[in-house]
Amino acid sequence: MFPTHLRSAHVADVEAGLPGLNAAMQMAGITTPRRVAAFLTTLAFESMFEYNIKQFNSTSTYTGRGYIQLTGSYNYDVAGKYLGVDLINDPELARSLAWSAKIATWYWTVARPKCNYYADNLLMGKIDAAIGYPLVTYADGTTNDQKRCAAFAAALKYLTGSMPVGINCTR
Repeated sequence: MFPTHLRSAHVADVEAGLPGLNAAMQMAGITTPRRVAAFLTTLAFESMFEYNIKQFNSTSTYTGRGYIQLTGSYNYDVAGKYLGVDLINDPELARSLAWSAKIATWYWTVARPKCNYYADNLLMGKIDAAIGYPLVTYADGTTNDQKRCAAFAAALKYLTGSMPVGINCTR
């Protein structure tokens, strides 16, 4: 069962993807509460934990797909080569049950190799910058970085039972 604040509109898709996601996280060393919280926070904002999601209203061949919303021919090419799968000629594989989790952990640990370090040191703002989120300020004065930082803190509290001290939201 998923916490209410993390529920997706497609719970069956989320549940189907969990075994592969958990296995990929284990293989990638995303195993400590800080790493898990940062990674899952990122996936929540990218895809709501749906392995098979595709960027809405995009007509690009290499549009955002999967848990991490892999984008661009360069990323499809290097991820595919690293994983041994032809994502260039079959980009839909990026949102398949077989590859979505592996691509997400590749992106987190290979394409953006400092993400685990940033998570270990509570540097959520640095993760946001590394993932490539543009900084957006909303009408109420909050930023998307602050929203992800708050979600990261909530995930850490959920995983550890206490609110962490020292989370840094600065890019």
